[in-house]
Amino acid sequence: MKRYQKFLASQRRINRKAGKILYQKNRGKMIRMNMRIDCKTWALLGVISATHGVSRCFMVNYLLWLDDSKVGDSIDKALNVGCPPFHSSYSYVWHLDLAQNRIIKSLRFHPNPILVSSERKRWLKIPSKTNEAKFFRILRF
Repeated sequence: MKRYQKFLASQRRINRKAGKILYQKNRGKMIRMNMRIDCKTWALLGVISATHGVSRCFMVNYLLWLDDSKVGDSIDKALNVGCPPFHSSYSYVWHLDLAQNRIIKSLRFHPNPILVSSERKRWLKIPSKTNEAKFFRILRF
């Protein structure tokens, strides 16, 4: 989780549908895996999964796929150079605007080594005095 958390925080949302959670598709017989995950990692997995609108099982499967694809090696070279490989704190907030029929989901983390490129027009970066980043996306119900 520590290897991929900065990468996942910088990526676009996996599930674009607001208010719904994406689960794994049925692709035949699945293999059961028993894992022991400590509370801290489980909570972080929950926050990252909720940010992307997917279930924890989907996210674990996605992380295993990233690891099997050797994406982690390039992440270590590109994202983790010159800054800590993980964030020290996360805050995930939902704001339900019932009058405008929209959901605003924001993910804040500290420290913020990630810069938002201009091609991500739907994601906004608002720096604060504590050098936190606030990424949010307006989603329609």
